[in-house]
Amino acid sequence: MRSVLIAVLVFVVTTGASLADYNRSKAWFHDMTYQERIRTQFLLVFTGDYTGLVDGTFGPLTYTALTSFQEHREHVPDGVPDARQILILQRDGLDLVRRVGFETIHETESGLTLGVPAKLFEPASATRRGRHWLAHDSSIELETWRVPREETDYQALYRRAIRPQDGRVVASKNFRNDYFIVSGQQDGRSFYLRVMKTPQDSRGFSLSWEPKHTVFMNRVAIAMSSSMTGIVAGDDSSRDSPDDAPEAARAPRPEGLNSAAPKSETVISRSAESGTGS
Repeated sequence: MRSVLIAVLVFVVTTGASLADYNRSKAWFHDMTYQERIRTQFLLVFTGDYTGLVDGTFGPLTYTALTSFQEHREHVPDGVPDARQILILQRDGLDLVRRVGFETIHETESGLTLGVPAKLFEPASATRRGRHWLAHDSSIELETWRVPREETDYQALYRRAIRPQDGRVVASKNFRNDYFIVSGQQDGRSFYLRVMKTPQDSRGFSLSWEPKHTVFMNRVAIAMSSSMTGIVAGDDSSRDSPDDAPEAARAPRPEGLNSAAPKSETVISRSAESGTGS
């Protein structure tokens, strides 16, 4: 009986301490500006600790990412990184950004703005619906595209994406009124598909890679998905806008990543507004 009481007491104390750490972490996170919160989550994506869509809000995924980052570097996992730990986060997160050449593109063919790991690909080629990128050894492939609503509607595209096929296994799917994500394996390769809905069409990207790239490509896929927005007709897509994805070229900035915060007049849809991260 005594051992049971001790076990219950330990559980209560541990749970209380964990809740206190969670609340302190939440307060620390909310003390930052929205742009800083977005930047922090992007960095945690690139370190492999955050697996949700970047949305600038705090929840269990963000708390777990912060404590995971600290624990992997032998710091106290309290979810409240100090100034030295933030510098380490910037260093480690930006290391992958630089290595893959993650940069923002504004693509009028598909009507998308998104971050792309440019160093991984040969020069892109134009297609009927968007653009096509391929690694020099064909081990990584990216396509952007848009499909007019009258040709194939949004829900039909989703049904096609999750339809059982030989050699294709859907591991994860998330359908919402404004976007869907489907990922899994096809013919021995991993794939990640993100599609957004607009009044006129559906637009998105499909990314696939061989198993040897899995560790870093899982991170790249989430970063690309989190950075994707739609270009509104008539927008100057060539400008450098505040909703750009994190780029290696901007790494010297003290804060590490440029803001991914969208401008309302130029963005049709963004994962941050859909509440699927945190």
